[in-house]
Amino acid sequence: MRRFGPLPLLTFALPLAALTVAPAPAPGDDPPARVLPVRQPIKRQVGPGETTLSAPATDDDALKQAGLKSTEAGPLLEYLKQRTLTEGAQAKIGDVIKRFGADDFEERVKATEEVERFGPAAITPLKTAERDADPEIAYRAHLAIKRMEKVPHSQVAAAAVRGVVKLKPKDAAAVLLGFLPSADTEEVAEEIRTGLVALAVADRKPEPALVAALGDKMVVRRTAAYLALTEGGPADERIRIKEAFPLVKAAVRKETDTDAKFVGLWALLLTTREKEFVPDLLAMIPQLPRGRIWQLEELLLQLAAEGKPEAKFGKSEEQLAKARDAWTGWWAKKGADIDLVKFTFAPRITGYTDIIEYDGRGYGVYRVLTLGPDMKEKAKMSGAGADQLVFPTDVKKLPSGNYLVAEQNGNRITERDSTGKTLKTIDVQQPLSMDLLAGGGMIVVCRNQVVQLDKDAKQVWAYQRPQYDIMGGRRLPGGDIIFVTNTFQGANCFRLHAEADKAGKWSVKESGKALTLGRIQQYQSPDATGEDKILVCEYNRVVEYDLKTGKDVWKYDSPYPSSCQRLPNGNTLMTLMNHQPHGKVIEVDTNGDIVWEFESKDGLRCARAYRR
Repeated sequence: MRRFGPLPLLTFALPLAALTVAPAPAPGDDPPARVLPVRQPIKRQVGPGETTLSAPATDDDALKQAGLKSTEAGPLLEYLKQRTLTEGAQAKIGDVIKRFGADDFEERVKATEEVERFGPAAITPLKTAERDADPEIAYRAHLAIKRMEKVPHSQVAAAAVRGVVKLKPKDAAAVLLGFLPSADTEEVAEEIRTGLVALAVADRKPEPALVAALGDKMVVRRTAAYLALTEGGPADERIRIKEAFPLVKAAVRKETDTDAKFVGLWALLLTTREKEFVPDLLAMIPQLPRGRIWQLEELLLQLAAEGKPEAKFGKSEEQLAKARDAWTGWWAKKGADIDLVKFTFAPRITGYTDIIEYDGRGYGVYRVLTLGPDMKEKAKMSGAGADQLVFPTDVKKLPSGNYLVAEQNGNRITERDSTGKTLKTIDVQQPLSMDLLAGGGMIVVCRNQVVQLDKDAKQVWAYQRPQYDIMGGRRLPGGDIIFVTNTFQGANCFRLHAEADKAGKWSVKESGKALTLGRIQQYQSPDATGEDKILVCEYNRVVEYDLKTGKDVWKYDSPYPSSCQRLPNGNTLMTLMNHQPHGKVIEVDTNGDIVWEFESKDGLRCARAYRR
């Protein structure tokens, strides 16, 4: 059992109402919806030895905080080398971090102090530990980072990578490959992979460091080399680095890591447009991570158009094997007639899934989790202190790599990096959902209003409800907004139309006939499946309605769904928040068969899910 240090004497006083037991519902009644109180953002004081960091506006600003300049390659390379961990150092830091969770209090304190001796190189493993399921390890990692990180190393690392790529010093590729496994975040890792593509050719030959990395023992470096030596070089040529092409092809086909092999084959196919890689990818279907199946399925559906085979990418390996065989047969018949060089692939999904999780234990902890196409965590944010998430209800990934999070009980929308650090806050009363607009700005559906904000977060127009009864809403493809309410009798689905006159004055009004759908009981993320169709969460099912007739055209029965999304392949992604024990995210096909599912861990419960 853990032994804790001395604690100050605390006195608690509970109001009488806190001890009152709510009456049980009458037999046959549905349990009342749980409504959480509105809370203001938590203000956190900065402790001794800690520092608050503001997001740097430019690369030069970020580098300046670390005493670096974007014009000096030597110091930039040295900074990245200092942040690069050897395998031995990684093991040592890992051992120290494990001691954060020791039973003995003094041992935990000693380990927290000891990890600081590793300097900036410890930042990345500490950020990983900050998301550990053990709250003591997570707390001490957070404490160590606050004491050590006097500069925003994630931003500095990304800026340093971009600076090195721009300056192209002699050892640039080797240093970036060395640092890649130690990258602070997925965004920094992506900067490195992108940079290596730009560095793939040296003196008209394949970069030697990348060629050597084809045989590296670390998967992350091999994968980066596959991408760089395939996508690097003259962009107007399909086989861009001719000397490297046979080397990459041979290395990828010998690759033992399933995801790395897929990434290599995927890059080879989409870049070179050589048909020889299609059978290789099809053969992998039963073994692929689900996110990679989504990517491959999207390509195949666009290639086949109306002539697709009867193939179901089901949940079991047997179903996936049948899908592999069906598509392999289709390619054998149709492949010769398909011109991959002229084919334009327009992917509608990337294979990433963002999941919002709530604490099912009543501790008020919330988390946003991103799963990559390999189904591994790419981002996990919950925050602490002023960065703590407060009842998140929607999340959007921005082109910058940051996230927008609607926080209903925080009365705000926050922009955060992938670690959860708050970079910007927009005050909005109880936001439920956001729809980003082309050119900047967004439509925000709130509990008692729908508003449009411009790119500077200034209000363009607002539609007010007299009561706080809105439970969710979405923007339709044509620009109108649909929202649903928890009205028990009468209409509960309304359509808004907003337009500006020649003078730029906006008018907003309800458009068309308000509809009476099924019972809307809890906060939700509906989805617009067309200009006149909407997918909504009722208290015991997910239903697609035709807005012209008010009739349902598809439904899936399940108690208390809280989000739903129609996917490009025709399947439906939905969150079943009250599914025991941790809620569940499921993807069902048009027949209602589950083809993928996800359950939360660490005592949390799935609340929303979005595929992108």
